Amino acid sequence: MDFTKIIIICLFVLFFIFFVKYITLKKQIISFGRQVEQRKNINYNSPIKVDNFDRDIVALAVKLNEHTDIQRSLDVEYKRSKEQLNNVISGISHDFRTPLTASLGYLQMIEKSGELTEKNAEYLEIALQKNTYLKELSDEFFELSKIKNGHEEMTVENINLSNLISDLVMEQYNWLQERNISPDFHIADGIVINSNRRYIMRIVENLLSNAEKYAFSRFGISLSECEGKITLTTVNDTENGTEIDINRVFEPFYKPSARNKSGSGLGLYVVKCLCDKLSAAASAELDKEGEFRITVEFN
Repeated sequence: MDFTKIIIICLFVLFFIFFVKYITLKKQIISFGRQVEQRKNINYNSPIKVDNFDRDIVALAVKLNEHTDIQRSLDVEYKRSKEQLNNVISGISHDFRTPLTASLGYLQMIEKSGELTEKNAEYLEIALQKNTYLKELSDEFFELSKIKNGHEEMTVENINLSNLISDLVMEQYNWLQERNISPDFHIADGIVINSNRRYIMRIVENLLSNAEKYAFSRFGISLSECEGKITLTTVNDTENGTEIDINRVFEPFYKPSARNKSGSGLGLYVVKCLCDKLSAAASAELDKEGEFRITVEFN
């Protein structure tokens, strides 16, 4: 009988030891998980600590610390390399724009002189088109480099969005008249937004530029405000044969498959980047009638 009691007591002690061990391991795993979650923050530098001296647990903590330290180093190096690349792009695009602008100006002066043969005038027209494309591309690169670097201070002010959009739309008169398009305007009066003027203007200009490239016979723009949200929408049809992948329109260098359409493929990507900077939302849709619609919502 005494032997049986001893066995029971021994089993109870073993069970108690295993139970304590299990509870300790459980707490340590929970602690590990919490500390690993904290180390996701790049500014949190404390190493993972252990509450006991179990050799395997200590080894696991050491490995986790080494892994997160390596990951931090890679992240810092990636950000530094990315910033260097953006600076290089910014410098190249800036140096590229100056002679390109001058070249384009000289070509336009030659065009206005009217002293060219028919063949040379044709060559000049091609040169002008290519230079205009390069100018647009360099401008978009320069804009993107400033957005991505984030070195530019973003000042905000009250902007009469109704007036700003109306003024920019009036500048579209020439191409609308050339294509015999009667635009559909619905711009509410007196809508004011507190934001960055240059960013807002660039968003609107790029939306109008996109419509100019692809609108075939219809173009419309609307501005409205409801329950604290300001909504800007542009809509246009497209020429037969134009294929648009609606899921890719905000990707860099994406261009719909259309005949005789030029462009950098960066315009709508810049719109998306600027919207992200302003905490606005940009979306696109293509309805069954083939009308392409871009909507920007400002809070």
